[in-house]
Amino acid sequence: MLKELYLKNFVLIEDAELRPRPDFTVITGDTGAGKSLIVKAFKLILGARAESRLVGPQGKNALIQAVFDINEHIKGFLNERGIDYQEELIIRRVISGDGKGQVFINSVRCTLADLKNLAGHLISIAGQHEFQRLLDKETQTKWLDKYAKVSTSCLSSILSDAKGLQNELSLLIAQKRRLNEKVEELLEDAKAIDEIDPRPDEEDSLADELNLLRQTEKIKNLGRELYQRLYEGKQSVLDGLAQCVKLLEKMASIDSKLEEPASRMTSLALEADDISAYIRDYLFDLPVDNSRLRQVEERLFRLRSLRKRFGPSLEDVIRYRHFIERELSQTEDIDSAIKEIRTRLENKEREILDEAKRISQKRKEAAKLFQSAVKEQLRQLNLPKVRFEVEIKTPDEPCLSDVGLKGMDRVSFLFSANPGQALQPLSQVASGGELSRILLAIKVVMGELAGSETLVFDEIDSGLGGEVAEKVGKKLRAISLKTQVIAITHFPQIASLAHGHLLVQKRQYDSYTASRIYDLNAKERIQEIARMLGGDSEKAKEYATELLGTVLGRT
Repeated sequence: MLKELYLKNFVLIEDAELRPRPDFTVITGDTGAGKSLIVKAFKLILGARAESRLVGPQGKNALIQAVFDINEHIKGFLNERGIDYQEELIIRRVISGDGKGQVFINSVRCTLADLKNLAGHLISIAGQHEFQRLLDKETQTKWLDKYAKVSTSCLSSILSDAKGLQNELSLLIAQKRRLNEKVEELLEDAKAIDEIDPRPDEEDSLADELNLLRQTEKIKNLGRELYQRLYEGKQSVLDGLAQCVKLLEKMASIDSKLEEPASRMTSLALEADDISAYIRDYLFDLPVDNSRLRQVEERLFRLRSLRKRFGPSLEDVIRYRHFIERELSQTEDIDSAIKEIRTRLENKEREILDEAKRISQKRKEAAKLFQSAVKEQLRQLNLPKVRFEVEIKTPDEPCLSDVGLKGMDRVSFLFSANPGQALQPLSQVASGGELSRILLAIKVVMGELAGSETLVFDEIDSGLGGEVAEKVGKKLRAISLKTQVIAITHFPQIASLAHGHLLVQKRQYDSYTASRIYDLNAKERIQEIARMLGGDSEKAKEYATELLGTVLGRT
């Protein structure tokens, strides 16, 4: 509940303090007196954007401050943000001459988003501008959801999850498409490499072998000559060494000093015999034709072709083959990931449809109660014959494409003012006066659900006659027993039914114009209502007194 609204240097208002009653307070004044400034102040408390033109001539800044009682929602908000509180909530907006501003909640600087989140649960404004919102189907859905206590946050969260999965799936499918376009080429490259099957450092060893093979004949000739000299010739080295061994052994038998040289000579002969055997075997193993030479040359040619194609080195070729293996294995991994995400997405889509159906069912159940409650309020507002229905259109067999952030329902408020007249959307059939009463009826129904809110009615009685205006006033007074009501009105019938009365007057001074706000006592109320009736005559005062009756004693 609003306890106080303080305005300083706010357009034409120099300094004003409003203390509305906890029940029903009216605000009156001549056209142009400044009543709309109070509504503007309420909108700023609700988080509207500040403008430099709102700063008055009496200083560099404008100040709007509202004081509210603490309720559970406010406590939760303040606790969540670590803001201290005692018995009151103080919202303060400071607007500078350049249009910039500051927002304070209990002296802690906050953002406009924080303010909107908080104040939206404290004040609800109904005025002429809200007729367009009343005709807007999105707003109608919002009001029905508020009445039904329907939250679409869970649906929004699931939709967000599904969208994330869809994006991930799209990326994977695109990645698979790109891979598929490369697979054939990769497979051909892999086949070319696998057919040759290169090994690290193979080219160097083959080059050495090739060099050797190209000189095989020369090596054979040299080897045969060497073997001939060592073993097969008439005066071979081995025969000569054998004779030397015999001579040295005979000498050692005479002089023991020669035993060591004799042993070494024996070893030398044995070593020469081993070498000759090695040369014999080596010559035997040498190729007898050029087949190996052709094989090595062909192998080197293929390796160099492979290196030129995928190199620059054989190590690069081998690394590229490993890369191909990984890329091809990714296709399998992507297929598995796509399958897994599709399964998760199908589950999410089922959750979306289930949640949308749950919301739809809850709306339909609440719609019957809502339209019944609104019709009862309209009956009390001198519209006993009207028909008001909430139409909810839902696909017979809903699919995922039918579901949006607010569900799959199309909500529409239908209205018929006269018996026999078909129900049609509000925008097509309701007059200005009827719209006023429908908006009031809805606000009443909504207000009964949120007793902690302050309901502000900005000239909602526009277009009504005196008799209907009196019923509107009685309705506002009745609902003020459940929630605080502030109404700006031009009707004396409504003003006379309020528990409190504030007057806005604009006065001319020597060098400037200012609007002032007065809290009227009983005598002053008679004077103001007489003015609203059209004059300051004794007859008008008598009628004003009659309208007021025993209002100060009413409950």
